[in-house]
Amino acid sequence: SPVSLSVLTLSSFQTWDTDLEVFAQSYAEKCIWGQNGGPGRENLFATASTLDVKLAIEEWNGERKFYDFTTSECFPGQMCDNYTQVVWAETARIGCGSSSCVRIEGIEAENAQLLVCHYYPPGNIKTKMPYRAGPSCTACPRSTVCVNNLCAPSLKRIFSNFMFSSFPSLSALDAERQEKKSYQRRVDPPKGGAPSSCLGLSLFLLPSAILVGLLL
Repeated sequence: SPVSLSVLTLSSFQTWDTDLEVFAQSYAEKCIWGQNGGPGRENLFATASTLDVKLAIEEWNGERKFYDFTTSECFPGQMCDNYTQVVWAETARIGCGSSSCVRIEGIEAENAQLLVCHYYPPGNIKTKMPYRAGPSCTACPRSTVCVNNLCAPSLKRIFSNFMFSSFPSLSALDAERQEKKSYQRRVDPPKGGAPSSCLGLSLFLLPSAILVGLLL
């Protein structure tokens, strides 16, 4: 039957994680070929030439031909664990790091580049399948869209998260305005009339107008 990656839960969108990046970088600098035994799981790639991340991913995906979806096992004598981790539907976060190694412990490799990508939650769990079989995007959660046969957050949701995380809160704006007014009274007291509130109102309306425009 046709096989595709169908997201199982909302948390299964893979996003870049800076903590995992630091973890992967630290492990890459140890120049060890093997799993570190910590939380999550690594995919490893080594090359004697200049590191090509795209090539590394192609190599991992290339293990697909050695994976039997019916039994959820690799073909005898073959490796497919890197592939199943790349497509594991419940993995939500990824972070990678690389290092130049004089020698990589565990394999016969000298003066090589080592790439480590750390995934969390980890995949390759014996009692689970990496994805569901069926037409692409038929199990996508609500508020998501289908992009390249994969479930992905909608642009509206991305813009909404960006706007709310990028602009300061109203309380922060109020505090800033009060501090500015206090400073102005100390340095250059007004000659007459009440201070205008137009500037403060415009600071509030500008991000609101941008937010509404992006969400429409």
